[in-house]
Amino acid sequence: MKHCKVDVLGALLVVTIDRPHAMNALPPEGSAELARIFDAFAADPVQRVAILTGAGDRSFCAGADLKNHAEGRAVALPSSGFGGLTARTGMHKPVIAAVNGAAVGGGFELVLACDLVVAAAHAWFSLPEVRVGQVARGGGLIRLPRQLPPKTALYMALTGRRMPADEAHRLGLVNEVVPDGGDVLAVARALASRVLEGAPQAVEATKNIASLSINGADTEALLHAQEELPSVKAWRASGERLEGARSFLEKRPPHWV
Repeated sequence: MKHCKVDVLGALLVVTIDRPHAMNALPPEGSAELARIFDAFAADPVQRVAILTGAGDRSFCAGADLKNHAEGRAVALPSSGFGGLTARTGMHKPVIAAVNGAAVGGGFELVLACDLVVAAAHAWFSLPEVRVGQVARGGGLIRLPRQLPPKTALYMALTGRRMPADEAHRLGLVNEVVPDGGDVLAVARALASRVLEGAPQAVEATKNIASLSINGADTEALLHAQEELPSVKAWRASGERLEGARSFLEKRPPHWV
């Protein structure tokens, strides 16, 4: 692969944007490469959790490579959006962002599209599009006001303000901050391991229902509709409830299929 590295560790997929010379900025073909990776992840019956990170310790992803914009060329992205994630719907498997440095523009939109976030203490987040004549159309202007207080989100979007990792953690945008000198990817892998301890179909159904709620589904409608979701039906048919109850009563770890 030209723009990314992929490591398959059993049920865990680790994807690294590998363009440190360009602050891990992605050209359109890089987004297409990531789209294929996440398509395969979504379809793989073994892989259950993915981690997305960047190479080096300076930048998670600096967004889109602006060379095409500067030359006036059209930028075609895959239907799943920037980085193969920002416009993706129906991804029921958890994706964790391991933010090893600056997450800027489309890079920040990738973080916002992930389910859980681990960040290095020196990492920071920004949507600077208005400062370079652009509009953050990769979901940033939609997700940011849902994940931060609206006026804080609008302040970032209108000014391009940088938010440091500790503030993002305090506001709930980041789950864990790793002190400088620590291993962000190792902490993300430990978090992934905790997710993997859960029952596979139960985890997917849980993410599915929660995502629908986060994205504005009506509470009453969702309470009735959740039983008909394919992910919930798959969980009901999986036998995970029976195995969970038996393992609890027998005081042993569960054996998920």
